[in-house]
Amino acid sequence: SIETTTSSLVSFADAIIDYAFDLPARVFGGNLLLMGDGRYVIYGGDANQDGMVDTADFSPVDNDQTNFVSGYVVTDINGDGIIDTGDFNTIDNNQFSFVGAVLP
Repeated sequence: SIETTTSSLVSFADAIIDYAFDLPARVFGGNLLLMGDGRYVIYGGDANQDGMVDTADFSPVDNDQTNFVSGYVVTDINGDGIIDTGDFNTIDNNQFSFVGAVLP
């Protein structure tokens, strides 16, 4: 799975939470990539939020892992609440190949 954050507040008061991540303005940091078919996808592994998944994303993850950072932070790439080797694996995989879909 890939975590992302909304650009605006979303109410959790209703039984159903409906929010579309269909435009860069609706995603915190505009972290979407426009594909050839006109659809947007979410970057996975872009820890430094520069729009690319590359070796520069390892440094912030390494720093947070060394400092035992946890929780809902951009360096928790795989969304498990812990900064660890699982986050490095996602960055490593995504810097070399594009993930078209992540399905259960």
